[in-house]
Amino acid sequence: MKRILCVLMAACVCLALFTACQSGTTPAATGSAGTPAPAASGAAPATDEVVTIEFYTWEASLREGNEAVIAAFESKYPNIKVNINYPVENDNTAYTEKMDLLLTSSTQIDCMMESAVSRMANKADRGVYQSLDSLIATEGIVYEDIYTVSSLVDGSYYGLPIDVTPWFVMINKTMLDEAGLPIPPLDWTWDDYRQYAKTLTDNSSAEYGSYFHTWNNYYLMGMYSAKMDNAMFNDDGSLAFENPAFRDWLQYRWDLENIDKSSVPLMDVKAAGLAYRDQYYNGNVAMLPTGTWMIAEIKNTDEWPHDFQTVFVPLPNWKDSPVGRTFSDTKMLSIPTNAKYPEQAYEFIRFYTTEGADIRAGGFPAVKDADTRAVINSLVGENPDVLYNMESLYAVFGNPNMVNNAPIYSPPYDQEMTDMFIEESDKFMVGGQTLDDCISNIMSRGEAIMAK
Repeated sequence: MKRILCVLMAACVCLALFTACQSGTTPAATGSAGTPAPAASGAAPATDEVVTIEFYTWEASLREGNEAVIAAFESKYPNIKVNINYPVENDNTAYTEKMDLLLTSSTQIDCMMESAVSRMANKADRGVYQSLDSLIATEGIVYEDIYTVSSLVDGSYYGLPIDVTPWFVMINKTMLDEAGLPIPPLDWTWDDYRQYAKTLTDNSSAEYGSYFHTWNNYYLMGMYSAKMDNAMFNDDGSLAFENPAFRDWLQYRWDLENIDKSSVPLMDVKAAGLAYRDQYYNGNVAMLPTGTWMIAEIKNTDEWPHDFQTVFVPLPNWKDSPVGRTFSDTKMLSIPTNAKYPEQAYEFIRFYTTEGADIRAGGFPAVKDADTRAVINSLVGENPDVLYNMESLYAVFGNPNMVNNAPIYSPPYDQEMTDMFIEESDKFMVGGQTLDDCISNIMSRGEAIMAK
């Protein structure tokens, strides 16, 4: 009987222990004296949970750099995995349209890139992005001590900046040499550009001296010289489309494409769905006004085969405007309000915009005290003289007169205004309305948008 009782008691003990294990209960951790070990002060309980955040961008041209950044980040933060998504490749306009749809769906989006401060601000105004204030405060940093570009919208930070992207003009040096033209000076004008475009054009072989893409920037080049901040609005928030610099620039573009026939006609760009990279790297056009994201791409001859050297010069000056002004913007990384893992996403975008910026080597980081020449050297890779005219590249970014004209003002209707403005300007460029009607329609439709 005693043996039976002992066996039964032992069985009960085993059963109790087994049940406790199955239910997930474990004995409390103890310190060296057998008392419970205290939790770390002010820290969240340690966890081995691994989460995967979803990061969205259009910059497939920087795929290799992005993968290197993610690898370095995951090594430093082993409990956070990053899945990068390219819903649209190398077209930030189409990307913006795609993301507007995805953000209204149940798709997991933990952090995403915007091509401009104004686009970030617009979404922040609409409640699409969450404020980063509490995350910044928890980390204990001062935003302005680290970054050169602000993301303040109504007193709160809604993004972290990655690249400052001043614009310039890229020129095919082979075509430049064949035309007997020297590298333009730093203080050249749009009148000089027009003369270069004429000389560089060979209509018999369908080679154009100039190319302007479909973006709104190419309708605002004169305004970027004439005034600072958002080119569509005056300082008091009223519409700026009656500014002579805007009217005269539209006429300049029309003359370039339709009278001189030295710049690819907008009708051809639209009808054939031309890609500006292909047009330049294939040698179809000699000059391309563009931004710093192109610098790193030039060496990628696997994707864009070419063997000519590229010359770099500043954006030309418009008439009597101050010399050296160039359109510039900054790509931003933000966290949607419905992000699944906002804290982990913040860790990633902080890394991406600081340590990761050097690894990615996609542009000029928006951090203070960046070494411009070192950044250039990291972008062009080894043996750069084959594809880059380094003297001209250093000169552009060492230009003492260079002033980055980055738009900051962004009313809630900024994107709607931009879309309307492009639509009416396109009509003029393809001969669908006169310049007077174009300006009148932009003003009346623009005022209606503001009133609404």
